[in-house]
Amino acid sequence: MTSLAVLGVALAVAFLVGGFSVTAGFETAFREKVLGVTAHVFVREYGVRFTTYREVEARVSEVPDVRAISPMTFNEAMVSGRTGTQGGIVKGIDPTRAGAVFTLPGVAESLDALASGANPQVPPVVLGAELARRVGASVGDAVTLVSPLRSADPEAWTAQARTPTSGSFRVVSIFDAGFHEYDSRLVLMTLEDARAFFGLGDTITGFEVAVADANHADVVAEQIRTQVGEDYSVMDWRRQNRNLFTSLLYQRVVILIVLSVMVVLASCLVSVVLVMLVMERQREIAILKAMGATPGRLMRVFLAQGVYIGATGTALGVVLAFIFCEGFLSRGVALDPKVYGIARLPVVFDAADYAVAAAGALVITAIAAVVPAWHGARMDPVEGLRATAGE
Repeated sequence: MTSLAVLGVALAVAFLVGGFSVTAGFETAFREKVLGVTAHVFVREYGVRFTTYREVEARVSEVPDVRAISPMTFNEAMVSGRTGTQGGIVKGIDPTRAGAVFTLPGVAESLDALASGANPQVPPVVLGAELARRVGASVGDAVTLVSPLRSADPEAWTAQARTPTSGSFRVVSIFDAGFHEYDSRLVLMTLEDARAFFGLGDTITGFEVAVADANHADVVAEQIRTQVGEDYSVMDWRRQNRNLFTSLLYQRVVILIVLSVMVVLASCLVSVVLVMLVMERQREIAILKAMGATPGRLMRVFLAQGVYIGATGTALGVVLAFIFCEGFLSRGVALDPKVYGIARLPVVFDAADYAVAAAGALVITAIAAVVPAWHGARMDPVEGLRATAGE
């Protein structure tokens, strides 16, 4: 029974540590992917056209923790290739400045190709890997972009229908961000080509801002908001992807609660073992009490037994979790990117997660040992001797 209790605690701790590692891995992976193609802070004007962007850029650059600023446009379009047509998001950027904002290596290489591939006849574009696969495009191929709405006058704002426009572009690079949402929809082109194709004139959608520390992007965003005024929207990367990270937080909390229940159930097994031990040792308890053993000392004996079972199971569980997570899961378990957004199961080793899981298991098992230890310590020695004599 003691061996089963130790095994139960070990498995519960192993699953709890595994839950910590996997959920933390998902959060870290999505954060890296999001920050790879999304700025730390995004600034735009409330309105249809951002025409005063040069003045705003000068004010934003005065904020101390701002590291880089890159203007961009953001529009929807249809992408057609040799084998299909797919809806996409066209992002117009300045390749020479966007490199300081994007952090994914594959995207940075694509920006270099975009900057060196300028051609007035056939403008260059960069496609996400999944988008390129769906439309049947590879590096050097021509693709057709179709914009559903285009205004020849960027200052015009009318209810009249606007005619679609299309254009031919050459694929100079294909990036693989590892995040399905970007790989399947994102198209990058130069800011000048995007303005010309979508008829934006001398306007932009907003600024992408890189800060010194991404963890403090919300603080810098507040400083920028104070600098530019209330007429502009300023959002840090957490607010831009609030739904994603909120769902990850809820998912992590639910998973850890469920896995913590396993530790509670394992501690119940420890309690059962101690109850059986008390019942089996009634005679010994009675003799010790007759010899002068105090209830406190007897209680400490049973508590030590429970803590020993919990500590042994916890240590074994930590070892099993490390072997399973770092030896098996970290080698790469394939996931469906259409469902999970990423292609591999992410596992993060964090000593703090192991320590929290181990400490929690020790506390729970120690609490579970209190009731049977208290019951054994309070046993009447006369009743104990009478019960054993009756046997």
